[in-house]
Amino acid sequence: MSDAAVPAALQESKTRDYIDAGLLLNSPYFSVLRKERDIDLIISLDFSDGDPFMTVTKAAETCMKLKIPSLEVNIPNGHSEKPNDFYVFKGQNTPTVIHIPLFNVGNCGGNVNVSSDKIEEWRNKYTTIQGSYSAEMITDHMEVAGKNITNNKDNLLKEIRVVAIQKWLKELINILIELMRVFLQRHQQ
Repeated sequence: MSDAAVPAALQESKTRDYIDAGLLLNSPYFSVLRKERDIDLIISLDFSDGDPFMTVTKAAETCMKLKIPSLEVNIPNGHSEKPNDFYVFKGQNTPTVIHIPLFNVGNCGGNVNVSSDKIEEWRNKYTTIQGSYSAEMITDHMEVAGKNITNNKDNLLKEIRVVAIQKWLKELINILIELMRVFLQRHQQ
């Protein structure tokens, strides 16, 4: 095999070992965090069993270990047991991450006064490792998951606009810098 885009180490090896990103972190963060992917926004719909912030915090920790620019993940006290339905994590030179835990105060009772027991009840009903879901369970699960989007439509659109405007401004600045460079070159001759 010979391709300039494929690293030499991969071209020379006889075997390759692959792992499902879900086994590593239960989320494919690392496939999109490579610099060459030029990702500006990750929408993380977290369906993990247990801690609803495990995937995003582990991704940030692993990024730091691998010297990949990492987003700043600050989880307020008590939010692992009783998460809100919408979080935005940002960092320097990293994608913005919108993180929406599956079971949260917005869809497991409808208000911030919902008890953490009610959220835990939903988590226990829909564990990662279990037999088949009944038709009723599938309907209930989809309804709760759907509320995460419908309840946060305005928040999602706002953050998508912010990221799009930031990208547009960055591109505009690069164009202006290039125009200035060309202008200066022509006037120095």
